Amino acid sequence: MSRNAELATLFRRPAAASLAIAVLALTLAIGSGLLLTQLLMSPPTRDLQTMSAYLTLSAVGTAGLGWAALRAADQIMGLTLRWRAFASSALAGLVALLNVLIVAQLMFVSTAHDLKLLIALVVFSAVVTAFFSMWAAATVAARVEQIAIAVKRLAGGEFATDLASGGNDEVAQLAQDVNSLATRLKAAEDQRSALDHERRELTAAVSHDLRTPLASLRAMTEALGDGVIDDAAEVQRYYATMRREIESLSRLIDDLFELAQMDAGALRLEIHPVRIQEIAAEVVDAMQAAARLAGVELTLVVTGSPPEIKLDGARIERAVGNLVRNALEHTPNGGRVEVSVTAEDSHIDVRVADSGDGIEPSDLSRVWERFYRAEKSRGRTGNGDGAGLGLAIVHGIAQAHAGSVGAESTPGQGSIFTIRLPR
Repeated sequence: MSRNAELATLFRRPAAASLAIAVLALTLAIGSGLLLTQLLMSPPTRDLQTMSAYLTLSAVGTAGLGWAALRAADQIMGLTLRWRAFASSALAGLVALLNVLIVAQLMFVSTAHDLKLLIALVVFSAVVTAFFSMWAAATVAARVEQIAIAVKRLAGGEFATDLASGGNDEVAQLAQDVNSLATRLKAAEDQRSALDHERRELTAAVSHDLRTPLASLRAMTEALGDGVIDDAAEVQRYYATMRREIESLSRLIDDLFELAQMDAGALRLEIHPVRIQEIAAEVVDAMQAAARLAGVELTLVVTGSPPEIKLDGARIERAVGNLVRNALEHTPNGGRVEVSVTAEDSHIDVRVADSGDGIEPSDLSRVWERFYRAEKSRGRTGNGDGAGLGLAIVHGIAQAHAGSVGAESTPGQGSIFTIRLPR
């Protein structure tokens, strides 16, 4: 169904409900009039039939002509709620007066004195009713105007709206809905601002992390191409450095692609039974060369016999690798990094503990954010790419496996990062 068709359906429902209420009200009015006439006057059957016909015609004619008159007045003059209520009450009084005169002609009122008194009372009631209706409509209109002002402010970007409900009627419900809308718009605006800030950080971080290795690669390739470096050992060192820079760029691009998949909800997991301790052992073995280069002792500890669980082994290997790489980069020469796997009743924990400088408590809650780097409290000792994406990748992979992450740290004593996966 198209949007226009949906709106048309929504508008038809209140119109149909109003028509049903109008028919019910007219039926009750005619029935009550005939019942009172029978109880109070006991007229002959013929007079009662005449009265029934008259009331039916009067009710239908009043409703039809009244609706047409109000619609025409509204289109010509654009009636407000106050004047619409006043016009409706005045029209109702006029109809009542007309009914009294016609009934008198039908001989249901016996004396001229009674007729004059009844006319006076009808006019008095019509005037009082009209102005009372206008006052009641003015109260409702004032509340609606407050809501309209609040909606205009919302449209202008002012989300600090707190309308008083003032009751339990439909206008009060509308005010509550506007308050709820303001709260949601404020949350959406905050989220948009956060995303804009994150986008700016992304641009700055990626620009820096791409420019630095590219500049290094350009300088080394130019040096090799121009023959400036001709010593075989130095050439091999250049090639080794270039290889590390290329691996750094490749890892950054892979991280960006991984995050893009997570944000789009398109991260596909290849689930199959694996043993996490085996994955951790492979990561530790692969990182031993980097650990020796950094002068850091890298060990693995497995507690108990963790069972096989179903997960994406490649993704988990990448998550554990990111934690170990992060620990090596922030652990000084002579330090220690320990990877441990522990099986509990409902989950399996993979912990990576280092003996680095630790993280300040103010930074600890933000370490899982992408591009966030607590450089003031956690010095970087290795040659990592510095992109600030590694822990965000770990967080996303753990969530994709219905798991969680955690971080503990004591400044000056090191940090512990944990991946918790359900069994």
